[in-house]
Amino acid sequence: MVVPVQARLNGELSHRLDDGIAAAAISFSGGLVLLSLLALFSPGLRGALRRLAGASRDGRLPRRYLLAGVLGGTFALAQSTAALVTGVAMFTVSAIAGQTFGGLIVDSRGIGGGLRQRPGAARLTGAAVILVAAVVSALPRFADTLAPATIILPALAAIAAGFLLGVQQALNGATTAASGSPIAATWLNFLVGAVFLAAAWGVKTLVQGTAGDPLPTSLWVYLGGLCGVVFIGASAFLVRRIGVLLLSMASIAGQLASSIALDFLVPSGGRSPSVLTVLGALLTFGAVWIASRRPRNTTAK
Repeated sequence: MVVPVQARLNGELSHRLDDGIAAAAISFSGGLVLLSLLALFSPGLRGALRRLAGASRDGRLPRRYLLAGVLGGTFALAQSTAALVTGVAMFTVSAIAGQTFGGLIVDSRGIGGGLRQRPGAARLTGAAVILVAAVVSALPRFADTLAPATIILPALAAIAAGFLLGVQQALNGATTAASGSPIAATWLNFLVGAVFLAAAWGVKTLVQGTAGDPLPTSLWVYLGGLCGVVFIGASAFLVRRIGVLLLSMASIAGQLASSIALDFLVPSGGRSPSVLTVLGALLTFGAVWIASRRPRNTTAK
């Protein structure tokens, strides 16, 4: 439920800087600084990072898994670019579709060494319901969406980014298992993601120049990185226990519920959440319940 708070904070930082990529890079860098300070005072975390390095050296953890932070950085990059073209509603629905399909595929193939979970009737039904919920919740904002021909490619990019987010969660689960600490996996994500986004911002600056806006003096706009630490750390801890699909669906449900609470408490643009948005959020919780049900004839082996 911290993701909508992070989106608000990063959105405000992006607005003040007039640069979405710079805001994403600063957010990741802020999370990296927080976790690095924690590592300085935590022998347990330093030990977990040493175990992670050892697992990579001796081949127990494929080295490509160490680049999972690039996938998270790609999603942040899509948020700061594709969403400006598609509108928030279309980007949200496209990203949720990508996360849902990604969860089904990652779980069915056991990517990242997780338990293979075939897409049975309950999981497929839950996935279908959450897609319907995403469309219903976004209906009030579809009026701001551009012509379909204009947004096809950005929407496909959002779907791909959502899919890669599911893969990232699976790889983080493997990294957590190798290091024995979800915080170590989170630190690695922020390190790689911060470098990736800083490079993307550097390329953009070389091509287009900078907006020239000064860094905000309000410290609260820099707290997006802290929210990201909580989200990625919790995901790394839970993914091997409940699978990528259920983790993605539960995350989506929490995000919609938290967004509604934020819109009631701190309305954005002077608009309160509509009845359809609330209905969509309720449907997401129903989808999680459906997908988490086990067949009655399943027996332990």
